Amino acid sequence: MAGLPHYREDQTSKKNRQFEPVQANLFEVTVLAPDIVEANTDMLLQHVNSISGLGGIHREVAAIEQKYKFATRSYAGVPDGTALDVTVNFSLNLNDSNQAYVYKTLREWYRAQYNPETGEMGLKKDYCGTIIIVQFNRKGDIFRKVTLEDCFITSGLGFTDTLDYGTADAQTLEVTWRSDVFNEELT
Repeated sequence: MAGLPHYREDQTSKKNRQFEPVQANLFEVTVLAPDIVEANTDMLLQHVNSISGLGGIHREVAAIEQKYKFATRSYAGVPDGTALDVTVNFSLNLNDSNQAYVYKTLREWYRAQYNPETGEMGLKKDYCGTIIIVQFNRKGDIFRKVTLEDCFITSGLGFTDTLDYGTADAQTLEVTWRSDVFNEELT
């Protein structure tokens, strides 16, 4: 018997097929800050380590039940919310001017909504930006694009919550954005 039957019958791994696994590390995130933020947001892409929260696009819809005698009928309910919260983990570096430029850019964006030093608050039209996430295959062909519009920072900016002499790990920063409008495109 030539070949193993479990491999011979596998339609995804045949020689002439183009099936490839989806890999979680093949993605890019573009963060487009609002116009009020003057810092260079192009550098943010190079510091993205991970992103989470995209599962909220298709959130759980609880069932609604009705009873008739001893029978139960079930219907789709409504989701518990329609906004999407995504969290991006950034690595932090210092530039030639000794500035933590990723933190500085995100702080400027955060302060467009609320400045904790002065109490000044901004208008939504001034502090909302856009985040675009693309996933691609090993050749670089995009198969999924998620565009998050009207994004604003909902997390704090815990730049240096804990300092520790016992670690040499590089500092990271997690930032959560809320998006009321999002669009998922699949090829």
